[in-house]
Amino acid sequence: MGSLAHLSVMDKSKPSAITPVRALIYARASQDRLRLMRSIGDQISDCRSWCQPLGWTVVRVLRDADRSASQWRTKDREGFQEALQLIESGKVDGFVTWEPSRAGRDLEIYLQLRAACQAAGVLYLTQGRVFDFARSDDSFMLGFEFLRAEADAHTMRERQIRTVRLLAEKGRPHGRIPYGYRRVYDTSTGRLIGQEPDPHTGELVRLMARRIISGTPVGTIANDLQDWEEPTPQKSHDGKTTSGWTSMTVKQIMQNPTIAGKRVYRGEIIGDAEWEPLISIEDFTRIQRLLSDPSRRVHESGTVTPKSLLSHIAICDCCGHPLRRVLDRSHGDAPRKVRYQCRFRSCYKISIGAAPVEEYVVDYALAWLSHHANAALLVGDDDEWISQSVEAREHLAKQEARLQAAIDGCANGDVSLGLLSGIEKKLVPMIEHARYQLALPIVDRAIRDLVNAEDISITWNGLPFSEQRRIIKALFEVRITPAPRRSGGRGVPTRARRDHSTSRRRWDGAGMTRLSSS
Repeated sequence: MGSLAHLSVMDKSKPSAITPVRALIYARASQDRLRLMRSIGDQISDCRSWCQPLGWTVVRVLRDADRSASQWRTKDREGFQEALQLIESGKVDGFVTWEPSRAGRDLEIYLQLRAACQAAGVLYLTQGRVFDFARSDDSFMLGFEFLRAEADAHTMRERQIRTVRLLAEKGRPHGRIPYGYRRVYDTSTGRLIGQEPDPHTGELVRLMARRIISGTPVGTIANDLQDWEEPTPQKSHDGKTTSGWTSMTVKQIMQNPTIAGKRVYRGEIIGDAEWEPLISIEDFTRIQRLLSDPSRRVHESGTVTPKSLLSHIAICDCCGHPLRRVLDRSHGDAPRKVRYQCRFRSCYKISIGAAPVEEYVVDYALAWLSHHANAALLVGDDDEWISQSVEAREHLAKQEARLQAAIDGCANGDVSLGLLSGIEKKLVPMIEHARYQLALPIVDRAIRDLVNAEDISITWNGLPFSEQRRIIKALFEVRITPAPRRSGGRGVPTRARRDHSTSRRRWDGAGMTRLSSS
């Protein structure tokens, strides 16, 4: 502890005068779920009581509620950053915290604070004692206190990780309340009992599931929820919604295995949960298949409706960027012709008339869809795949567990490296095969109706323009290659890039490639 001289500072303009210390109080709490800031209030009260007998004048009080000070913190501490700025500016002479851990549980924070206080000659009052960073003994003692606070943070983190893992293995809830559920607590002890479907949001999750399975676009579901003024899962501190419903919000809810009664740990399903599922695992699997279908991922940039079939769908084979629709310069009264061009800087290597390319792409697409072998890849038995997927997922989990057990046994000395190598050779192919069976084939009602139509050309011409674009993007990758010099840049067939790679199910023709469904 420093001497009594630490309790005041000399005014350099008046050498004989003693001025009181201008104190800055900083208080912090890691968890303040109800935003009541009670623990912070207690800290400030104690800090004021320490300043009063020392004659320190409290000129500023800063707070950081619900903010961690460890190296794993995810939120900025605005209050602490402001405190450092005030210290460095020389506007305060004393820094006060309830205990060193309130300032930080990371040695890097201690180094920042020590450097700022040493440079500005600021004293540090904590736990009722005054420290001066200019004194080696005080600096050492504070460094030890911060080191102990950092060690405590490591211990707490290890306990949290262990608790989360044990709860996950038991199928117990932990962390944020998933949308569609509510927590149940013991009325006498306040202990968490479990979680159950929320009568209102749980039914909304079931409604979302039914509508996705029936083919309703995710964007439409999000718009309806917004029109119904349903609160989103994200809330602000005052309980109001921070943003409206979006397609991503709906997808995040429907892609969470929690709604199917599954327990997730570190992003992986590890078993059944103890809470009631909102939807069946079969419906959950079907939804993942639909949400992963490329045909649902047609997004038009901005609010302008595309005017050409292949704008932002056709791709430049040189740089991989989408081609844009441009109009040629007008010549007299002649109508301006539409072209597709690569407008990516440092490229500009593709420019081709739109009409012949669109005609070729449509003819190719309808011919491909008319072929029975190709159509079979798109309209496979849906229920059969779902059953296969569920079985494959269970088989995959078992084989991965067997492999991990062998690896752990090798690490413990129970399994030799030679035996482990043999086990890996046997299990790895089985794991890869199970993962292959989880591949999501394309399922799309509009494409199915098109394939089964009596006259596919008439049906195609009757589709809305936006639907034609969606189907082209869902089934094919259209790449435009530079024209050979001898062709003079004319004619679509000379622009074709043929690719016979069967491992990704590619079909050749005019640079068109069907997207991988595996």
